[in-house]
Amino acid sequence: MSIIGIGLKLAIMTLMYSIIIVVFIFFSKIDFSIDLIPYKLLIIIGSILIFIGILFLIFSIISIIKAYKVDSLCINGVYSICRHPLYSSWIICIVPGIILIFDSWILLTIPIIMYIIFRILIKQEESFLQSKFGETYVDYKNKVTLLFPMFWRFNEK
Repeated sequence: MSIIGIGLKLAIMTLMYSIIIVVFIFFSKIDFSIDLIPYKLLIIIGSILIFIGILFLIFSIISIIKAYKVDSLCINGVYSICRHPLYSSWIICIVPGIILIFDSWILLTIPIIMYIIFRILIKQEESFLQSKFGETYVDYKNKVTLLFPMFWRFNEK
């Protein structure tokens, strides 16, 4: 398995679903605006999510590249709070942040579908990591959540 893991498959499947939803919105006469929250607040929340997601993404990329170069399991830094911070940054922060700025509740189905696709595809990556790193990965898997970061555990020894 390459350094991008299931990332390309996840991106392609999410993009296909997103295109379907955007076409539906374009041809629909329905207003999908998020009316319960003022638009300015949506922009603020969306911007914060995107900012956090980008930081999380950058730290994840730096960590995984270092580990990949020396062929070791990455379990420090952001990888100490969730096993898949690259996917987490997109599914939990960046995509929902962008969608909030676009002010459409139906677009919020995209990260939900993205999460479902992730849960299906990640089994392949997890199986690969377990076969490559053995008991070390099993221990790591038992201590660290799959996708939702446990910030209170950051670099906990």
